[in-house]
Amino acid sequence: MGTLREIESLKQMIENQQREIDELKRIVLEINNIVKCDKERNIFNKSLSEGNDISIVISKYKKSLLIKNKYADKNLTIKCKNILKELGAKWFKNENEQGWLFVGLLKENESLQDVCKFIIEKLNDNNFNLEIEYE
Repeated sequence: MGTLREIESLKQMIENQQREIDELKRIVLEINNIVKCDKERNIFNKSLSEGNDISIVISKYKKSLLIKNKYADKNLTIKCKNILKELGAKWFKNENEQGWLFVGLLKENESLQDVCKFIIEKLNDNNFNLEIEYE
């Protein structure tokens, strides 16, 4: 059995090591948070920069034309947001629909394809690869 001095010295070493372990745990948690945030940012940036692919659905909304994302988990229309705004679209959202609304664009007996031709041409002029569905 060790002397009281040796026991106290061992206790002190254990406490010091515990403090060092606690500090290392804190640093690891901090690094994990940084890596997690960086990974999320990279995934978001990658999704925005993955080529010029845009998948949209063009549909009628009352007497207006609505352009929305084809896939609910991808916000691809953000890539062409400025072009759509330049062409007169406004962001629209209600309990059932959301997308870019061209107010009052639809006239009687006009097809969606004919009405939105100028939009498609403008997006093609800007080198977007379009996947279009009409509803």
